[in-house]
Amino acid sequence: MLEQIRRELEAERDETREIPAAQVRNWMASDDGDVRGATYAFLHSAHAQRVRPELSFDDVFDFTLNYYDWCISTDPAPGGWANTRYSAGWDLVGWFCGLWDQQRDKKYFARIKSRLANLYKTGDADLKKSIEHAIIEHLFERKPIRKFFADWDKDPDLKPAHDEGMLWVTHGGTSPLTDRPKPN
Repeated sequence: MLEQIRRELEAERDETREIPAAQVRNWMASDDGDVRGATYAFLHSAHAQRVRPELSFDDVFDFTLNYYDWCISTDPAPGGWANTRYSAGWDLVGWFCGLWDQQRDKKYFARIKSRLANLYKTGDADLKKSIEHAIIEHLFERKPIRKFFADWDKDPDLKPAHDEGMLWVTHGGTSPLTDRPKPN
């Protein structure tokens, strides 16, 4: 399976050969970390446009959210196809901001926020620290997103993450993770 995905990712950018959606769904269902990581790379590449029939936004959203959850909770070893806990967190920030800029339905942001809250509440100290530093601090760089997470300040289990995010922005923390794409 991994070799199939690699071949598709290595195809020329102007490749027109279609990829059956059933095959991609099979990749998406894999429990193998490298297959998950390669599938994530594929779905977020130009090659995903060749999938027929086209995957729905919800299909890709669900896979991506589950993939980030898995990476953040398990922290795969570096060197394979899967993201580490921190790199998944940074990617999640960019993904979240991209969806925000597209003005996607609020239900998607609520699902991401809920998943992060669950991970944070059930995680050990290292997992909590990674969510604070790789995700919340950077999401909070954008004021409207910071307001979206304002209820975390009232939840005693989530307040430490909220406080870390606020500390980051009040002390001038910035990163390129939340940058809006520049027009061509």
